Amino acid sequence: MKKLILLCAVLMVAPLSAMAKDAYHDYYGLEEYGLRNNTTRVEFYGGVAEPQSNWTHNGQEVEIGKTGFSAGLAFLRNIGPFFTLGLDGNYAGFASGDKFNAGTQKAKYTSGIATGLLIGRFNFFPSQPTRFYVTSGLGIGHMFSREKFDDGTHDTVNSTSWAGMLGAGVEFDVDDTVIFGVEGRYNLVDLDGDYQDALGKGRYHYLSALLKIGCRF
Repeated sequence: MKKLILLCAVLMVAPLSAMAKDAYHDYYGLEEYGLRNNTTRVEFYGGVAEPQSNWTHNGQEVEIGKTGFSAGLAFLRNIGPFFTLGLDGNYAGFASGDKFNAGTQKAKYTSGIATGLLIGRFNFFPSQPTRFYVTSGLGIGHMFSREKFDDGTHDTVNSTSWAGMLGAGVEFDVDDTVIFGVEGRYNLVDLDGDYQDALGKGRYHYLSALLKIGCRF
């Protein structure tokens, strides 16, 4: 008799425990941290962009630009626990450089760079709410430099060629859908013949430090 009563009690407690667990999750939410396979993320990011050192142009040092901003958008897909593949669009705008002698006038340069890259990431500790990663990308880059003269006129040179980047970052799971992180990048843009003829440089590189926020679904 005692065994029968004990068996009935166990059979009653198990469903009640399951119901209580489901009710707890429904009320408080069941958070799932870490990267999950076959999920997509959208990330928005922005920060500062630091251009390379001055160039020598017509016998004098010329700044293509000063420290500016960088902003972009990325679509990412978790292929596996350690690898992420995606698309990244970025724009970096540099503040005007110092004035220099341009014939009988003074002039200064303002520059901007837009890139569209196919990127990959290798993730460390993918199952944890805090993760480190390294990233790289390759694609197309468009750069312009506008030479503004004191009389209000200007000349602009453009280049569209290949671009690439290398970076590293750390990200945190705010909850089961929102991600916050920081990332640093080294960016490189190849310059076509017209740009090289105008400014005497074949490639341009700059650094960027970024804050990002993302949503996964």
